[in-house]
Amino acid sequence: MKDVFGQALYEYWNGDRSTPYIIRRDDGYVSKASLKEYFATWLEPGEKAVLDFVQGKILDVGCGAGRHVLYFQDRGFDITGLDFSPLAIKVCQESGCDQTFHMNIFEHSLPSESFDTLFLFGHNIGIGGTLEGAENLLLVLRKLVKNDGALLLTTSDVLRTSNVKHLQYHNGNHETGKYTGEIRIRVEYKELIGDWFNWIHVDPENLERLAENTGWMIQETFGYFDNDYAAVLKPFLKK
Repeated sequence: MKDVFGQALYEYWNGDRSTPYIIRRDDGYVSKASLKEYFATWLEPGEKAVLDFVQGKILDVGCGAGRHVLYFQDRGFDITGLDFSPLAIKVCQESGCDQTFHMNIFEHSLPSESFDTLFLFGHNIGIGGTLEGAENLLLVLRKLVKNDGALLLTTSDVLRTSNVKHLQYHNGNHETGKYTGEIRIRVEYKELIGDWFNWIHVDPENLERLAENTGWMIQETFGYFDNDYAAVLKPFLKK
């Protein structure tokens, strides 16, 4: 896969602060955004909401430019970041992240039960691409967390959005037999055009079902913004 998003992060890191990156959805909807948020030194509202559940050794899955790694590293936490983008990891390493690695979480070689806290911030449960893929992701992460640990994530309940174009897209998914939260997108930056890939937003009801199927239980959820929410998942121990 072309590392277009990584290229955008790397060029921003090296001084191009004006060129936006583009996310194009397969229905033609285009979102232009600054890369500034990927270098923020503060936490988003949903991340702040679950801050009390952060403990011990942390794994940040889909760490991007490393903003969470740097934030928690600067506060004395032992945090490791993983990302599928080699250029994103290059940014992390150049910006001072101590432990970041280019890795596909589905093909990892990390030891079982080696982390106290797992992050899927930035809506990164979307890495799964589909409900089946999200379930597989939760299963992989369940094996990495200690029995008294936690998974902290942010995602969206897409049908609660006030954006009419988004509602039309997601309702169209339902009409064609797809899960409403699935999207197909690509990243564009300058003359670079990335490959199409699947992303997913998971509503609370389906997140609860996926959690139960993979050895998790939802302890708390926190709503913020239009239709976004944060969730705290704890390992479910069968008696």
